[in-house]
Amino acid sequence: MKKTVHINLAGHAFSIDEDAYERLDAYLQAVEAKLGNHEEAQETLEDINLRIAELFRGVHSDASSAITINDVEEIIKTLGDPGDYETPDDPEETTQERTTFEPPYKKQLFRDPDNRVLGGVCSGLGNYFGLDPILFRLLFVLATILYGTSFLAYLVLWIAIPKAVTVQQRIMMTGGNRSSESWRRRQTNRPVTTSSGNGVLRAIAVVFGIFLILASFVSLTGLIITFTMTDVLFGLFPGDEIWIGQLDALFLMPDQRFTAFLGLALTAGIPLLVLFYLGMYLIFQFKKGGPAFLVTALILWLAGIGLVVYTALNVASEFSNRESLEETTLLDLYPSDTIYIDANKSSLPLGKGDFLFSHKGLSVRKVDNQLNLIGTPDINVTKNADAFEISIRKQARGKTGETALENASAIEFFYLQDDSVLMLDRYFSIQKPALIRNQKVIVDINLPEGKELKVADDLKYIVNVSNEEKSF
Repeated sequence: MKKTVHINLAGHAFSIDEDAYERLDAYLQAVEAKLGNHEEAQETLEDINLRIAELFRGVHSDASSAITINDVEEIIKTLGDPGDYETPDDPEETTQERTTFEPPYKKQLFRDPDNRVLGGVCSGLGNYFGLDPILFRLLFVLATILYGTSFLAYLVLWIAIPKAVTVQQRIMMTGGNRSSESWRRRQTNRPVTTSSGNGVLRAIAVVFGIFLILASFVSLTGLIITFTMTDVLFGLFPGDEIWIGQLDALFLMPDQRFTAFLGLALTAGIPLLVLFYLGMYLIFQFKKGGPAFLVTALILWLAGIGLVVYTALNVASEFSNRESLEETTLLDLYPSDTIYIDANKSSLPLGKGDFLFSHKGLSVRKVDNQLNLIGTPDINVTKNADAFEISIRKQARGKTGETALENASAIEFFYLQDDSVLMLDRYFSIQKPALIRNQKVIVDINLPEGKELKVADDLKYIVNVSNEEKSF
């Protein structure tokens, strides 16, 4: 068990391991020997003691925790070897060099582990910009109104921004204690920077980084709203376009919708997150976290593409089998010499509404913000047959033969005979929940020998009769 001693350094009390104390004492004595015994050297030594105390406070804010040998070695690396403080022969040069014992660290963005709520992102931003971290926390909380966009941004920053672990990283994170004399002296004596060309390039990089952050943030917000609030969003605008959110349900089953949306979200969202990270990098130039974030982003993006491909293949398999349901019925034969084929008036309203698009003979129409899936039957009439009969064949596709039969049974098509008038539905419909599976209805009518045929205008374009007048 290590022995611990208590010391007072520049007016601050610390607990320190005995081996760490011996190393620190040897270092300070070596520095004092290099500086000499004159008055200015003593002032410099006091500044060094004060700076060491500040660094110890940054690592061990709790006075009950002991300073270790590793802490002392880290601080020695930060302040420099004793030889760096050797006093030159020229006293004026001594005066010029006296205040340069602290290396001018450029402030960098780190996550603050000592003042964190989750990952220390907001406290790190507060240190970088010199603002209260509560301002950034409020900003992230308020941005949650935008459907989780701030949560994604926080995760990106958490992964991309490194945590301040070592003493040197804590100095770079805060730039030192702004209230300390040594911090003010370091800022005053910081060398003026270099080339104007680098400054111009840096300014361009910052402006471009801000543009990338804003563009990716707005795009991410739009993407999230698209996937979560499509119905509400379109309901806010005139034209009642709320039906748009129902389109995917015509092709995808519930599990397919989930994998498709997740795949599309990853495929489209991950590049936007990478752009957001790139914008942050151009502004803050953090050194760590980039490879881990980019590798993670690449894996998630490839996973998104994989989900999209998987869903596409899964949907394609829903069309692999075709089955039919057929029903044949003998019709009553009346003395009239003419058979009339007319449209069932109750089916005509199915053709109303706004036409949206068609697929393989099926039409999608919008009625009262609801989507209806309808189709036009193929009606074939064969004359001079042995009997008066009607055959209705319903076809559909599915992943298996059983599923294809279920899809075919969901087709609704009706007919009615009234004396010598045969009334057929003008359209067939699909029971809800309706999925497009290449449904089709084929009607075959056998007309006895010696009977004439008349077809109503509502059906004349869909009834196929050879060498016969089709209208009355």
